[in-house]
Amino acid sequence: MMQYQAPLKLRVKDYFRSHEVSLGLFLASYGVFYLTVVIMGGWSPSDWGKDTFDAPVSAVQSLIPRSYIAPLFFVTSIPTLIIGATILCAISVRALRSGSAVDEHIAIVLTAFGFAYQIVGAWPLQSMVDLPWQWQKQIMSFGPVFGWGLYVLSWVVLAVGGVSLYVHSRNYHREHSDFSVLNE
Repeated sequence: MMQYQAPLKLRVKDYFRSHEVSLGLFLASYGVFYLTVVIMGGWSPSDWGKDTFDAPVSAVQSLIPRSYIAPLFFVTSIPTLIIGATILCAISVRALRSGSAVDEHIAIVLTAFGFAYQIVGAWPLQSMVDLPWQWQKQIMSFGPVFGWGLYVLSWVVLAVGGVSLYVHSRNYHREHSDFSVLNE
């Protein structure tokens, strides 16, 4: 007896829906991690195609030349960061619109990502002379579009996370207030 198997498009959609939180978190974390590695490694767009590694050439050669590893991580980390943050924000906004329970873990992650960049990374928007750490100057070496893009993205993520946390907290305290225990 043959079992019915849903079309591939429907199976992919169902798989994505059931794993969208972990996918969004993975993509956002990948983007943040590798963007940080590239920036703190000292690579900048003006170094495109140059071998900027301080370490000696390893005995095992990679498939990709060393001069393209930092640009590859840079080029892939920005879209994955944006896509991951968008997925997590969409989950929170969808929950807020439908009135269903907001996932507090997603709200905490969004708030932490946005707040961390506001505290740690947004300094380059000020005068580069006043920056205490070299990596902050490195952020602005990628250009103002890059610096301001990260700045705006962090504010959006922080706002969605903050509102989601507020709504979750309000619902939680409504359901678990001391008055509901006394009324039983």
